[in-house]
Amino acid sequence: MGKYLNQLAYLMLNGEDGSYNEDFKKIYKMVGLKAMKELARLLDLEEFDINFNPGGIAVSGDLRLMGMWSEGSGVYITMNKDFPPRPWGDVLYRTIKHPKDFTGGSNGYFEFTLLQFPGALRERVMRLRSPEGGEPYAREGVENPEPYEV
Repeated sequence: MGKYLNQLAYLMLNGEDGSYNEDFKKIYKMVGLKAMKELARLLDLEEFDINFNPGGIAVSGDLRLMGMWSEGSGVYITMNKDFPPRPWGDVLYRTIKHPKDFTGGSNGYFEFTLLQFPGALRERVMRLRSPEGGEPYAREGVENPEPYEV
């Protein structure tokens, strides 16, 4: 597990601009949708919806995963490559209470690099389910995770 998450991390970190670049946008969409499906499985979501909004020519497009662990307990994850690196993090995630909840809980962020480490990524997002750590923490680092092979 993690082949497409690793490829998505490479796309997001490789320095190639996503704006005014239709070739990049096509690859980003293809890899991103598969990576989000991997992420949904990694997070053991019971149901989920994955979406890619291409936006206009001047943007990379937005990837979005909305998924539910159970009734009233879910996660919203979204990213794009329009303005990295952001000082607060690159990928937004938060809790949701139902599959159409676009406001959800407090925003949390993590860097694109975390996509390369499925175990650490799962641990970070699964904190949303814990009774004592129910909201995300912004800008937490990953200490010495082991990368996986493509």
